[in-house]
Amino acid sequence: MVKIVSRKIFIKATICCFCLFLISCSDAEDSKVKPTKPKFSLVKTPEVNKDSVFSFVQKQVDFGPRTPNSTAHQKCADWMVEKLISYNFKVFEQKGKQLAYDGENLMYRNIIGRFGLNKKKRIMLSAHWDTRPWADQDVERKDEPIDGANDAGSGVAVILEIARVLNQKSPNIGVDVVLFDIEDYGKSNETFCYGSQIWSKDTRLDSLLPMYGINLDMVGDPNALFLYEGYSREYARPILDKVWNIAKHMGYSRYFKVIPDGQIIDDHYYVNQAGIPCIDIIHRNPQNGSFANSWHTHNDNMDNISAKTLKSVTEVVLQTIYREN
Repeated sequence: MVKIVSRKIFIKATICCFCLFLISCSDAEDSKVKPTKPKFSLVKTPEVNKDSVFSFVQKQVDFGPRTPNSTAHQKCADWMVEKLISYNFKVFEQKGKQLAYDGENLMYRNIIGRFGLNKKKRIMLSAHWDTRPWADQDVERKDEPIDGANDAGSGVAVILEIARVLNQKSPNIGVDVVLFDIEDYGKSNETFCYGSQIWSKDTRLDSLLPMYGINLDMVGDPNALFLYEGYSREYARPILDKVWNIAKHMGYSRYFKVIPDGQIIDDHYYVNQAGIPCIDIIHRNPQNGSFANSWHTHNDNMDNISAKTLKSVTEVVLQTIYREN
């Protein structure tokens, strides 16, 4: 009887050992097939003030339409230069005259600011600041200039708010900002974005090239949608994936949609042509392939600007900046 019991114990022990062996082998195999992904953690950034970024749009609109050769255009440029300098940016400008497609000589001012001059690793933020001289997408007053609250004002406002908070807490990298002029005077693709075309051919910029760029255009609509723009996918897909992934983890997927979009001739196109991978955060309607409903109309005013949208976009770009080492 003792022998039988001992034999049963031995058999059970053998079976247990074999099962443990199989489990350990299975676990080892699983660890090879399914590696654990590192947890995505947000980094701490300075706080964005939604009233501040909203007020930067309001200030631009208060100057009036910032159309080339106008007093509002000149005063707004002076104000933007003063703001960047007050936030400890080193500022220089590209100034001159551009012969437009219609024979007009347009006075232009591309405003370039650099923060953290001692940092070799840099990224670039850009937006255009001029406004459309005509409301060509409207049904009335088509020959009159528009306020340009969203189409110009919003992108500049996000950049100025970022400049303000960078001055409070310096990131690990340097940040260059470019505010492009005469982007919106065009009639056909090649006659838009005069400012960024001029900027891209300036040989003085060769020693200032950042790792990548983020262009901001029409980022203040209450129902903004930012898609995977075509040239951004072609030239800067890793940056596009990075920024949209950050937006997802911040809870802003309602704005940043991973939906392939067509190619748009915007300022980022010429940044890419200059050898800097650059994405475009721009409002697009996936149903009709157009832009915000207020685009190039007199409805592009402060009534169609959302402080919530502006704050969300600013926070995503800030998170992108402060994650870099």
